[in-house]
Amino acid sequence: MKSDQEWILWGRKDPLFAVASWKGRDKDGPNPWSKAEFYSLGRSDWIDFSDRWSAYGFAKEHCLEIGCGAGRITSQLAETFLRVTATDVSLDQVQLARQSTPADKVNFLITDGTKLPLPNASISAVFSCHVFQHFNSTDDAARVFQEIYRVLIPRGSICIHLPLFELPSSPIRPFLRLLLQAWKQAGNFRAMIRRMRKVPLMRGLPYERTQMQKRLDALGFSQIETHGFCMRSDHAWHEVLFARKDSPLPTP
Repeated sequence: MKSDQEWILWGRKDPLFAVASWKGRDKDGPNPWSKAEFYSLGRSDWIDFSDRWSAYGFAKEHCLEIGCGAGRITSQLAETFLRVTATDVSLDQVQLARQSTPADKVNFLITDGTKLPLPNASISAVFSCHVFQHFNSTDDAARVFQEIYRVLIPRGSICIHLPLFELPSSPIRPFLRLLLQAWKQAGNFRAMIRRMRKVPLMRGLPYERTQMQKRLDALGFSQIETHGFCMRSDHAWHEVLFARKDSPLPTP
């Protein structure tokens, strides 16, 4: 089952737990999420991201959110930006997100992000949180980044949350790559078992920092930076990537 199909499924079954899969917080669990608690997570996480993004620099005209889910951060974006376009693959999630956001400021689109129904150079900033690790592959992510670049205005910036890692430069680097591939295959097997048990599948697709920077550079992004920090909501270490568009896409 592809990632977008799984998100459609879990967005219909338990939209809050699908986004914040903390133990016991599913709707049938001992301590299910209340909407107040769930959306308070969005406020907390947005503070963590916006503080760092503000230091990097972003324009507040029009923000595109990739993977808005139930809108826990979308409502915060609506308070920060003049306009917000929020995307997701799950209609059920989007319908819930609409209830927590101002209709006059937020437009929702049902899309996986690989083909955005938006004009070239129409977005001033792009944000995404807890989404890129759930893609099927880094190639899928590259297609989304290509669309992001297309719709960004010159000097527009991105703030993308995703799990990054670094392979050491040493003679054992090829061996480590083999181990990484084996780990991914094992992850696919674990995912199959979780599906059979009807457990929500939350992927953990990792991105090699150097390769990601090379891909973004090849697309035309500049001022590429990555930062790690401890997020206050879950007290875990998270990575965020910033980059900027300096020029239009090169002519083929």
